[in-house]
Amino acid sequence: MEAQIALWIAGFSYPAVFLLLVLCGVGVPLSEELVIITGGLVVAKSGASLPVMVCAAYLGILAGDSALYRLGRSLGPRVFSHPKLSKMLTPERITFLQKLFARRGAVAVFLARFLPGVRAPAFLLAGASGVSYRRFLLADGIAAWIPALGMTWLGYRFGTQVLEDVQGGLRWLVLVAAVVGLGALGVRWVRRRATVRAATRVFQAPEGEP
Repeated sequence: MEAQIALWIAGFSYPAVFLLLVLCGVGVPLSEELVIITGGLVVAKSGASLPVMVCAAYLGILAGDSALYRLGRSLGPRVFSHPKLSKMLTPERITFLQKLFARRGAVAVFLARFLPGVRAPAFLLAGASGVSYRRFLLADGIAAWIPALGMTWLGYRFGTQVLEDVQGGLRWLVLVAAVVGLGALGVRWVRRRATVRAATRVFQAPEGEP
């Protein structure tokens, strides 16, 4: 599959990166990271324009994410009972994402892009739960620059070595970053709950008690 992706991008350049990333966004089992890094590698080998390749990757990411959002928006609550999409929207993911949206609003869209396994469900849920497209696009547009610019440059600068790392260490780095982020959110949640409970006990204490 990796060799075929490289051939497509080498043959069709920017349009191939754009279309492959749209397919990644709507659920086709392709690696978004692999497509973007290969685009950067093709730039290094062929002399194509690095800024144009970054823009192709960026627009491809946005188009794929927007397609998921629009699908969720069009289905609304039916997304939870859809025979195919319901497999993606497991009860655990729905609970986690609903809490994240309730606390962070559209910022949850930004965070979801970097959390393995919840990116696509988050974008579907954003549409289904009524998050405005303007807010979705703003949050996702900011987040999409990070992989579009960063991974294209990595492919351009380091080439084949980075492609090998996508299947190895790079995935572990992404996982560690996600765990750290979730851990920070968990600590804040625990502290907030403790504060609320303490305040509740103070207000509920009978008169005369400290």
